[in-house]
Amino acid sequence: MPNPSANNRALVLWVIWFAMLSAVFFYQFGIGRGLPHGSNLPSAAAPPAVYLAIAQVAVASLIRWLVIPRAKEIPKILVLMIIGLALSEAVEFFGLFLVPRDQPETKLSLWILSILSIAQFAPVYANRTDGNSDAFHYG
Repeated sequence: MPNPSANNRALVLWVIWFAMLSAVFFYQFGIGRGLPHGSNLPSAAAPPAVYLAIAQVAVASLIRWLVIPRAKEIPKILVLMIIGLALSEAVEFFGLFLVPRDQPETKLSLWILSILSIAQFAPVYANRTDGNSDAFHYG
C-alpha cells in the first residue's frame, strides 16, 4: 500500500518542478515578448554568457544524474533538485538579458536549452519509497 506521506512529498517535488518549468515559458512570452525570430548577424560572436550557460547546464546535469541518485533523504533531494533547477532556469535569464537582440538564434537556443535542462529534473525518482518515509529508493 502506498505511503501517504511519501505521496505528499512526491507531490511537492512535482509541483516545484512544474512551477519552474512553466515559469520559463512565462518569462519568454512575458518579458521576452514571444519567441525570437530571424538569424544572428553574420559578424556576431557568441557572448560569454553562452559559455557560462553551457557550463551551468553541465553542472545541473551532473547534479541530476550523479548526485541526486545517491541522495536518500528527502531534504537533500529537494535541495539538490532546487539547485539544479535554478542553474537551469538561469540559462533563460541569460538569453533574455545578456544576449544582444541581434542574436535571436542564440536567444532561442538558450531558451530551448533551459527547457531541456529543467525537463531532466522531472521527479520520477520521487514516486518510489523503500518503506522508510524519510528516504527514496532507487533501483
